[in-house]
Amino acid sequence: MTPAQARQLVAMQIAFNQVIDPDYPEAPKVKRDDVKAILVELGEYFEHTAYKWWKKQEADWAQANMELIDILHFAISDAVEHACEQGKDVVTATEYVAQILLAGAEHHGNVRDGKELVAALAADGDDATPLVCGAVFFDKLMTMLVDAYGDADSVYLTYIGKNALNNLRQQRGYKQGTYIKMWHGEEDNEVMMRLLSEHQAEIIAAEQPLVHAQTLLLDHYDREVASA
Repeated sequence: MTPAQARQLVAMQIAFNQVIDPDYPEAPKVKRDDVKAILVELGEYFEHTAYKWWKKQEADWAQANMELIDILHFAISDAVEHACEQGKDVVTATEYVAQILLAGAEHHGNVRDGKELVAALAADGDDATPLVCGAVFFDKLMTMLVDAYGDADSVYLTYIGKNALNNLRQQRGYKQGTYIKMWHGEEDNEVMMRLLSEHQAEIIAAEQPLVHAQTLLLDHYDREVASA
């Protein structure tokens, strides 16, 4: 992952959040709780890892890893908003978050268990805000993501795909309940990952990778799913 790609990830997340709240992040009108969302997503991550020792289960690591991508979305959002609350403008906040994200990807430390993400939130926090997504949290999260997807470039590509899928969901009625999540017997996440793999080179090479991925998914959904 390059510094430019790290900045792209942050800029993409800000742009997506602004679809919901045009005043995000400097003067948000929609009350957000990204840390709470992270804790819920982390619970879903554990559900997919078959943690229940008292019953027979099969782990679904592909879905567990996708929950980590969802956590990355909320983590970037929390870090940007927290930086703005501390007086940084959007440009400065974007650069700050891009740098701690990139540092986490490059350090690639060791995480024994996803519970370390909770401890990292506390380590980055203070008396005023006990749980925060800062440098410690991104170090742990990016370590888990690189372990899950093989390298930081794959994390970057998967983030783009999930961001594009979230955009598709919003455009095609997710909030209204009209969106079709199962695409010919497969969950949309699974199809998205396959399409990403098939078009990886052209997405990364595109001048606007997110727009390219969004167009790819929208076209597939309208042609193969909605019209079926």
